[in-house]
Amino acid sequence: MWHVETDFFALAVFLIMFIKEYGLRKERKLTQRAGKIPQDIRSDAFYLVLIFSMISALIDIISSVAMNDAKNWWFYEISMTIYVISMPLLAATWVGYAYVLIHQDDTPGKLRKGISVMLIPYLCYACLAVSNPVTGLFFKLSKTIEYERGILFMSVGVGSIMLYSGMGLLLVLVYWKRITPRFHAILLTTFFAITAAFTWVQLAHPGWLIINASYAVIYVWCDVAIEDQCRRALYQEIRQKNEELKVTADKAEAAAHAKTEFLSRMSHDIRTPMNAIIGLTHLAKSEENIQTIRDDLNKIDSSSKFLLGLINDILDLSKIENGEMTLHEGPFTREEFQDSIQTVIKPLIDEKQINFVFDMRCGIDCIKVDRLRFSQIFFNLLSNAAKFTPTGGTIEFISERFQLEGETDGKVGMRMYVRDNGIGMSKEFQKHMYDPFLQERSELGDLVRGTGLGLPIVKSLVEAMNGTIEVTSELGKGTEFVIEMPVELAERPKKEQEVSTGKDGLKDMHILLVEDNELNIYVAKAILEQFACVVYVANNGQEAVTKFAESTEAFYDIVLMDVHMPVMNGMEATKRIRELNRKDVGTVPIIAMTADAFDEEKEEILHAGMTCHLPKPIDPPLLYQTLLQYKKC
Repeated sequence: MWHVETDFFALAVFLIMFIKEYGLRKERKLTQRAGKIPQDIRSDAFYLVLIFSMISALIDIISSVAMNDAKNWWFYEISMTIYVISMPLLAATWVGYAYVLIHQDDTPGKLRKGISVMLIPYLCYACLAVSNPVTGLFFKLSKTIEYERGILFMSVGVGSIMLYSGMGLLLVLVYWKRITPRFHAILLTTFFAITAAFTWVQLAHPGWLIINASYAVIYVWCDVAIEDQCRRALYQEIRQKNEELKVTADKAEAAAHAKTEFLSRMSHDIRTPMNAIIGLTHLAKSEENIQTIRDDLNKIDSSSKFLLGLINDILDLSKIENGEMTLHEGPFTREEFQDSIQTVIKPLIDEKQINFVFDMRCGIDCIKVDRLRFSQIFFNLLSNAAKFTPTGGTIEFISERFQLEGETDGKVGMRMYVRDNGIGMSKEFQKHMYDPFLQERSELGDLVRGTGLGLPIVKSLVEAMNGTIEVTSELGKGTEFVIEMPVELAERPKKEQEVSTGKDGLKDMHILLVEDNELNIYVAKAILEQFACVVYVANNGQEAVTKFAESTEAFYDIVLMDVHMPVMNGMEATKRIRELNRKDVGTVPIIAMTADAFDEEKEEILHAGMTCHLPKPIDPPLLYQTLLQYKKC
């Protein structure tokens, strides 16, 4: 007597789980169509497993009814043949499911190919089992409906179940770590173990239909475990989201505070030089004494440079924080570095009668580095030293060579010291010295001005060059910065032909000045005329193209082109000039002038056909040297 009650129980459990999975599957499909989550191949595979589990339980019920009460020979023969065909089907299905869990990251095509290979033994078995009504290889049914096992029932039928159970166990054990979540691995191991064991139990006691019932219990246990795991994961996600929200709220509050502090500092730092510029300009306009006017203009010049430095520092820091800082490396000689330091820092030091020791004992003659950013590091450190060192003090710059550890990639180590015996820094301030806009009150009072951006920029530039920076400082005893960085040695560039730097170096040079702002035209024209240049003005790009086209060849020596203008901008005007049908359009230098200092526009400027870039406001010495560089010999 075959007891089908357990199979009905198993079928009911499988059906409930199928309905649940069907609902979840519909939700996933809608979400996938909306593009919110990718396809879950594991869930699709388990959905098929449930379908085959229900089919297996249903076949068991039908074949068991036939064994118990069948009166019709054909009904018995067909139902039992179907049962024999399905014997290893569920085990083969679970091997396919295990393969999907192990290789879930493969493409669907690759997964189908792997599963197809694993199903080859079952397909061969099924073809053999279909022939049973004719061959009787698996079972024989007499005309009086008496059942007898065939010669292949045990060796091939039960053997196929054992084959797939063993194959499944081997896959799970070998690839245990690749199966996630972990409960799937436990479920697979339990399924294959029970299949292998209970198959022999049922063979010994044919009436005990316990395999499908066992599967149902495993499914329910695993579903409960997975639900508990999902619930724990959900709680963890909620806790994590709450923590993230708290961190976000704290950051927003800190950002709001920083914004308020930033605006307060910038309001003060910008208004201070602007007040000086406006006030001194008003006084100079009504002053008749030439010496007093010159003193006022010198103070206006100093305040203007401070204001420009503040703006440049803010732009630099913004680019660094946004990851937009690009290093443009090239050869930088020892003499060039020394000259740049002497030019920028020496006047600050001489003004306060500070002793300056400059010792390049490293023995390095030329390195490949971004000369602007490399120099900027030491401009900031040395200018700070000059600010905070009283009259009669000492500032030292010393560089030495050291041996790099590990892989050097052909680079050498440079260690640079910037020392002073000034007022020093407190231990508390040193903890936050690289925070933007932070400054420590000093005993020098109003004699010291700064933006609080120098040290953050220095640290960012040093790290961008794969270097390190350390500081030692004590109040009243001075400060020492030590910078170490790997540098690539470079060959000293060949000397270019010397250009005239005398008083008349630019005399009678024909300049086409393209500018739309009247005040900027006045300033630029006046400076160029001080250089003895002959200046022609175009008020926009279209006018510049027309004037250039109507001039004789080689009439203009250089074009100074503003970038942002009405009617036609500077980049478009440059392209139009370069496209003119005349010989000099490819050789005439077109120098961009713009207040936009970002690298992206510099690249666009060069791409448009401009020769180089000059920043606004105009720096007369830089303008002079640039014009000399591109002057026709």
